[in-house]
Amino acid sequence: MADLSSHGPASFWTQADALLRKNLIFQKRNVKTNIRLTIIPLLLCVLLVVIQTIINNELDKPENKCGCACIDTNGDGQCEQVCGIEYSDLDQAFRCAIPQPPEWPPILQVPEPQYRAVQTDFLSFSDLPNESCKSTGSCPASILLTGNNRTLAQSLALNMFPTSFSFNPNDVWYSLANNVLGSASGTESTNYLEPAFSSDLPVYQVQSQCAQNSTFSVSFPLGSTEIQQDITCVRGLHLWRNSSTEVNDELYYGFRKGNSERKINELIAAYDFLNTSGNNFNLNVWYNASYKNDSGNQPITLTRVPRSINMASNSYLQFLIGPAARMVFEFTKEMPKHDLELRLDFSSLLGPLFFSWVIVQLFPVVLIAIVYEREHRLRIMMKMHGLNDGPYWMISYAYFLVLSSVYMLCFVVFGSVIGSIPFPMSCYFSV
Repeated sequence: MADLSSHGPASFWTQADALLRKNLIFQKRNVKTNIRLTIIPLLLCVLLVVIQTIINNELDKPENKCGCACIDTNGDGQCEQVCGIEYSDLDQAFRCAIPQPPEWPPILQVPEPQYRAVQTDFLSFSDLPNESCKSTGSCPASILLTGNNRTLAQSLALNMFPTSFSFNPNDVWYSLANNVLGSASGTESTNYLEPAFSSDLPVYQVQSQCAQNSTFSVSFPLGSTEIQQDITCVRGLHLWRNSSTEVNDELYYGFRKGNSERKINELIAAYDFLNTSGNNFNLNVWYNASYKNDSGNQPITLTRVPRSINMASNSYLQFLIGPAARMVFEFTKEMPKHDLELRLDFSSLLGPLFFSWVIVQLFPVVLIAIVYEREHRLRIMMKMHGLNDGPYWMISYAYFLVLSSVYMLCFVVFGSVIGSIPFPMSCYFSV
C-alpha cells in the first residue's frame, strides 16, 4: 500500500486547477440557465429598438416637420418639393431651418403706460410724474441717474434720448439705429422673431419731448417682405437720485411685492455713473430682470439691456468728441439654425432602467453559486482535503470576473449589432 503522507500538501496551482474544474462542472450542469441568461440582453435590446421604431413612425408625420410645397422653381413645368417657413403653419414654422435669420432694430424695454413710475404714497420723490397721467395714458417713461458728479451725469442724460424722429427710407437700418425704439412686449428665448413687431402692443420712439399726435408709420425690409409699423412717441424722463441706495430703494418699492399697496411703479433703467469723468467712463446699469422669466422650469428669455448700455456709451462719446460721434447699434440678429425634427429618444429615457435589469441578472448567478457551495458544504470538505484560502479567493474572483466580462461583452455586441442607443454613439477603441 502506498504511503500518501510522503506526497505532502498539494501546490497552489494544483488547488487552483481543482477549484476551476469544480466551477466549470457546476456551470456545465446549469447550461440551460446560462443560455437564458445570455439571451436576456438580446431580448431587451430588440425590445428597445422595436419601441423606438414605433415611436419614430408616429412622430415622422408632416405636422411634425417643416412645411413643404411642390413648386416649379426652374420654370420647366416640373415641380420640386421646397420646404420653408413660408410653406408652414404655426406648428411647423419653428421646426424649419433659418440659414439667414432676420435683422431687427435694437429695442429698449419700456414699461406699459399703466405701470410707469409716478408719485405714490410709498415713494417720497416729488419729481416723478403725477398719477393722473395714467388715466390718459400719457405718463413718461423714466430713468434714474446717480453718481459722484451730478452735473456730468445730467449732461450725459440729455444726450440719451433724441429730440425728434428722423427717418431716411434710403438707409432704413441706420435711421432706426439713430432713434431709440422701445416696446413693452415680453421677449422670447430666441430672437428669430422680435415680439415688438409681432405683438399687438405699440412700438415706441423715446424722445426728450413729444409733439401732439406724434404717431407715424414707417416701412422697413425684413427678408423678402416689407414691414409696415406704426410708431408712437413717448417722453423719456431722467431723474437724479443722490445715491445708489436711493436708487435701490426706489426700484424695490416699484415692484408689486415691494410696497404695501401692491402697485407696480416701473422704470426703464437706472444708471450709476460712479467716478465717470473726462478721462474715465465707469458705469453701473440696473435693469428689470423679471422679464427673463427665470422660474427654473422653462428657458430664460432675452433681456433688452444692450440698448440701454448703448445709449449711455453714445452719450459719453458725444460728451468727449461732439454730437457727431456715435457707436451705431444697427441691429440685433439671432444665430442661424438647422431644421428641427421631433424625436423622442426612448432608449435614453428607459435605457438606464433596462441596463440596470441586464446588469442585475448577474447577481443571481453569483448568489446561486455561493448558496450551492454553502448548502453542500463544498468549501468545508475542500478545506478538510487541504484547500488554502489563497487559491480559493483567487479562483472565485477570477471566475466571476471572467463570467461578468463575457456577459457584458455579449450585451455590448448585441446592442451594437442591433443599433440600440447609446451603443452606436460609443467609440470603444479610442485612445
